[in-house]
Parts: sequence; C-alpha cells; structure tokens
Amino acid sequence: MNAAEFKAWRQGLGLTQQDAVDRLGVSRTTIQNWENSTPIPQTVDIRCKVWEHRLRQENPAIGLLTLIYSDAPMFVDPYGPRRRLAIIQQEPHPTNADVLARVQQLAGQPNFHNPFVVAADQSTLWNLPELARVISGEDQQAPTLANMLRKAATIVREDSANFVRNGAGWPTQVEIAARQKDIIAQADLLESFAGDSFPTIARHQLAIEDVFANLRQLGLRAPDALVSGIAFALSVFDR
Repeated sequence: MNAAEFKAWRQGLGLTQQDAVDRLGVSRTTIQNWENSTPIPQTVDIRCKVWEHRLRQENPAIGLLTLIYSDAPMFVDPYGPRRRLAIIQQEPHPTNADVLARVQQLAGQPNFHNPFVVAADQSTLWNLPELARVISGEDQQAPTLANMLRKAATIVREDSANFVRNGAGWPTQVEIAARQKDIIAQADLLESFAGDSFPTIARHQLAIEDVFANLRQLGLRAPDALVSGIAFALSVFDR
C-alpha cells in the first residue's frame, strides 16, 4: 500500500486522520507521514484489511445497500405440518444508517426473518448474527439512531468550548461559560432521546431537528456525517 492508496482507503471509509490514529494505534504525525509518501509497513496494510469490514459497518453513509429477508421462517420440518414457502423480500436503501433503521423497524414482526444486507459489489455488509446484535442494542458502534445520537451528544459536549464567537465584541468569560452551558444542555437533550425505544425516538423527530438548529445558533455544528445519518434513520418513518 502506497501513500495514495492509504489516503484513498481512509477517505473511502469516511475516516478522519484522527479516526485512523485511534484504529491503528499510531500518532497523528505518522498518519500524515504515510499520506506524504513515507513508506508504509506491510503490517499496516494487513491491519487495514482486517479493520475494513468493521469500519464499513460503522460508517452511517456507506451505500448503496439492499436489505434481504424472508417473510416466513426458512426452515421447513419434513415431519411437521405443511405450510406455505417463504418468499424472499428485497429492499433498496441509500445508506447504512437508513437500512439499520429499517431493520430495527421490522424487528419482531411475524413476516421478518433471516435478514442480511448486501452492498453494491455483492459483498455482505451485515449478516444475520451481526444484525441480531444491532437489534438487541449490543452493538454500540453500529450507526443506529440511538448510537448516533449518543455519539453526536458526546462530540458536542467535548467541543462545547470551541463554538464560533460572534457579536460586536469579544465575549466575557461569564458569557463564554453561559454559552458553553447552553451547548452542553443541548447535548444532554440529544442523549436523553437516545435512551428511548426506537419508535419513541422517531416521534421526537422535530425536537431532534430543533436541537441541531439550536446548536447552529449557539455557534457549534454537530458532525455532518452524524446529522445526515440521523436524518436518514428518521426518514424511514416518513415512507
């Protein structure tokens, strides 16, 4: 893997340089050097390939995707009563956040069985056991609506002191502290929504949109990838 290939790998997965630092366990300077033609060790190439599938799963914007499932159990007991054969269903979805929201929406319904998700290159992005962990909430890194709200809240809280200052003069320390407190309050509100059930979160759609609008007015933007992912997940209920 050369510098251009490494950078393309990182950007193709929607990773910042800091994300690559966290995953590969190296310094920010090392990542920058690798992207500026410093030789990349072969072990890094191997680690990138190992991480790639999981990183694709964690990216809310990965697409285009197809959700495939059966409308009845696939197993047929040859000694049991006859029943109709299961029919395979296919649904196109633009992003990972969108398809996982749909999986959560369908979970538990009598006509939803054996789901998996395939990408445009025919590779499997999510298999049945992995989706089971998403549905149960065990996978806390998957871009589900609740996980994205929690992540957005954490980032906003951590960046609360880095808001854009505006107005005629430089704000006082009291004004800065008040603005930061207001930003943290919005982050807390986002996190409170994440604690609800999936359908309940969807009913808070307008309130969630208001939080992001309030943050912009306070001079701080939540990460665009997360805001977009949350919007895709919420849009499942508008169809």
